[in-house]
Amino acid sequence: MLSNLFVEFDKQCYNHGLYKLYTIGDCYVCMGFNDARQRNPGREAMNTVQFGFKLIEIIKKVRKIIKFEGLDMRIGIHTGKLIGGIIGTDIVRYDVYGPDVVIANKMESNGKEGEVQVSATTKELLEKYCPWMYRFEKFSEVETKFFEHKVPGYLIKKAIED
Repeated sequence: MLSNLFVEFDKQCYNHGLYKLYTIGDCYVCMGFNDARQRNPGREAMNTVQFGFKLIEIIKKVRKIIKFEGLDMRIGIHTGKLIGGIIGTDIVRYDVYGPDVVIANKMESNGKEGEVQVSATTKELLEKYCPWMYRFEKFSEVETKFFEHKVPGYLIKKAIED
């Protein structure tokens, strides 16, 4: 079942112009862009949020088909900088690092099932790029060992539901 979900997620990742980094267990990790030469951070944030909404839609459909109410996911999104590199010697893997990667992870782990949570940084970017598209509800404050302060998290909804 998880494999089938990730195949569908991969299709949507491609359709939304995102770059899939990897899956680890039941965690799906992607970045909001796939071409460093053609960056538009506002558009990338919007695409990532739309992708998150699509994943929740897919999960709801599958949950209904398999009749398992326990199937759900949290989605966390943050905009920032990262460092990427290869780790390992015999078995190598590409990974990303940095405080902003930790914040994205915390947005997910401190999120709410069936919802998309964005950081204040992503919220501000979306409010500038497409202020008419979304509503935000303050939901959490996450702490990381990289900061002396808490990072606010917001549940995001479409301003006009489909």
